[in-house]
Amino acid sequence: MKNAFRNSFFVIVSQVILIVFGFFSQRVMNLRMGEELVGMNSVIANILALMSVTELGVSTAVVFHLYEALDSKDEKKIAALINLYRKAYYVFAAVIAALGLCILPFVHIFLKKNSFTLPYIRTVFLLWLIRTVVSYLFSYKRSIIIADQKEYVITIGLLLANATNYMIIIVILEVYRDFVLALSLNILVECILNLWISGYVNKKYTYLKTYRKHPLDKGIIQKIVDDIKNIFITKLSLKLLVSTDNLIISSFISVGIMGLYSNYCMITQSLINIVTALSATIQPTIGNMFIEKNHEKNFNVLRQLTFVFYVIASFSTVSLITLMTPFVADVWLNPSYTLDSSIIVCSATSFFVQTLGLPLMMMLGVTGLFKKERNLCVAVALVNLVVSLALVQYIGVAGVIIGTILSYTIQMIICIKLLVKGYMQKSIGVFVGDVLQYVALTIGELLLVTLYKLHFYDSQSIISFALLMAVCVVVPNGVNLLVYHRSWRFQSVWRMIKNMVQKQDVTEGKE
Repeated sequence: MKNAFRNSFFVIVSQVILIVFGFFSQRVMNLRMGEELVGMNSVIANILALMSVTELGVSTAVVFHLYEALDSKDEKKIAALINLYRKAYYVFAAVIAALGLCILPFVHIFLKKNSFTLPYIRTVFLLWLIRTVVSYLFSYKRSIIIADQKEYVITIGLLLANATNYMIIIVILEVYRDFVLALSLNILVECILNLWISGYVNKKYTYLKTYRKHPLDKGIIQKIVDDIKNIFITKLSLKLLVSTDNLIISSFISVGIMGLYSNYCMITQSLINIVTALSATIQPTIGNMFIEKNHEKNFNVLRQLTFVFYVIASFSTVSLITLMTPFVADVWLNPSYTLDSSIIVCSATSFFVQTLGLPLMMMLGVTGLFKKERNLCVAVALVNLVVSLALVQYIGVAGVIIGTILSYTIQMIICIKLLVKGYMQKSIGVFVGDVLQYVALTIGELLLVTLYKLHFYDSQSIISFALLMAVCVVVPNGVNLLVYHRSWRFQSVWRMIKNMVQKQDVTEGKE
């Protein structure tokens, strides 16, 4: 637990620092290079993310087997697992390089209505491809650090490297307006980071070199292969769910609109990264708890966690809808970078549904229902793709996001059925009632804040923006406190936090 909290602390602090650097970097890219470059950069990153599906499942499977080997201090087995991992990642690097070179002549097809020359587009894509391939040549060594619960070491290194890369982009674009040079220097920084991590691993785990050629038991290899089969389709579907929206927007609308939308995505994704880091803190405890197979306790903890994530989601969603456009127009960039309010509402709604469903997905992931989880993820990915492609023709960007909202909603509904009714054997009425309360309260909180904004917000005043931020903090959290301060869910949150630290039982008594 100590390692988990330490790792999560460094991850969250790192996320916050990088968010600040990221906003400065994105501002410079927009104002110095234009929204088209921002859009192209986002689309290329998504293409490479989809190309990386060859790796899906391998990392999870190998790291899982590393836990047991590290616990038993079986140095030969650890070295054999890392050796297998190394060979797999070298193959992945070669596959991604080959796929990238095949896509290179056609990459402009994904970039509708752009003003860049073909050589420039291909150069940027090639640099991103090199950056991705280089990371695969070294990143296999990170697995042993993660499995050994020393992820904070990687987090510190990544923080320094990413902060340096952001500074390079800011300085180079401000002084020379040369994005190719900035990307080239970014590759150099990442190479230095990977060499440092490699050196750290070689020094701390010296036996990896000693047993470099030690063979892995065939039974373990077969078990890893079986695990990969269970994990691959699930992760592939989740990857498609989160990576296709940008490609659809840039392919069917324009790169410029994709650039404008990327600015809003950066805001919502920053919040999602923080929420995901928080969920990573909780997951090990949930995994241990589910071993007991106490369905009453598991159901109560699910309600507790969903309440905690609701508090985060309601406050964040109200703030996103209320503050995103003023922040982009009056603080961060300028009014020419704003989008229609329907896109902002859809983006915030997508964040709300995704965040509220995180406890369900987190718990489903530790139940061992891999096949059902796989089928669920495939279904929601297909719904997202079909609905997004259908609606983008008629209502543009908002239509693409509606596809994502519908997918997350279906995912939550099916998860409730699989987890609450199927696995926990509890009535879904209580949990669905909780969720409907949360939706209604969030809408009410949004209406209150919107009334204040319509009557009192002055776009010319930073003080007015600061006051609006304060209202977004006070109203949602104040309403939630007023409504739930006597409830079992609210009263148990503090005891749940103590449970994570002291391993005490806090699920006694319920509403």
